[in-house]
Amino acid sequence: MQSLILTASIIFLSSVASFGQDYIVTIQGDTIKGNVKPLTYGPDKKVQVTEPGKKKVVYPFFKVKSFFFDGDTYQPVKGPDGYTFMKVIKSGYLSLFSFQQKDQTTFDGVFLTKRDGTGMEVPNLTFKKGMKNFLEDCPSVAGKIENDKLNKRDLHQIVDEYNACIDKENTAVEPTVVAKPPQSEINTSAWDALESKVKSQPDFAGKDDALEMISEIKNKIATSQKVPNFLVEGLKSSLNQDVFKVELENALKEIN
Repeated sequence: MQSLILTASIIFLSSVASFGQDYIVTIQGDTIKGNVKPLTYGPDKKVQVTEPGKKKVVYPFFKVKSFFFDGDTYQPVKGPDGYTFMKVIKSGYLSLFSFQQKDQTTFDGVFLTKRDGTGMEVPNLTFKKGMKNFLEDCPSVAGKIENDKLNKRDLHQIVDEYNACIDKENTAVEPTVVAKPPQSEINTSAWDALESKVKSQPDFAGKDDALEMISEIKNKIATSQKVPNFLVEGLKSSLNQDVFKVELENALKEIN
């Protein structure tokens, strides 16, 4: 009897632990802990999370800032075939990711992104040329790649040395202080017009999601925050009807 109770207790504790280990972070910054299940097959990437004692909730791609699953962190990144969830290998001004290549289930692709939004799939045959050009803003690292002192086997070292190079340059240059306009002076009229247009239309698939994304973008503009590209792409996908074309284009001009 005692062994059965002990076994049941172990199973219960393991179940509780599994719920507490994984989590997702929404675009609003909320952290939701639970049993996380990435739904990365097909064109619409999603993440499912089940909190203890609650029903399963599926979060679409554009509502997820990141998620932690089975010991790894994943983030939405624009890759060779559009936006997808990528596994974080190294973070920094230059970040290293692994991703699922087209029609694949394993994370065998290797991708690099800079904080300025530029990115590149790490090539095989043209590694030297591609990497040298991509990292040319740090001549010391680009030179080592050109002279074969660093190659694809040294990818982690390349990322570390490049980030150290960029950090050194940033600390050497005195930052320019740019005054931010008061929140009341920031113009979001085009976004207000788009929001009104969406609200005025009969219900359609994705209407609630579109309004939520517009609200989030307006909030980021008002607080002088950068609007994530995947949030913009998610809105474009939701408002791909001709009726929204003019208002959407005008709104996007305010963040481009």
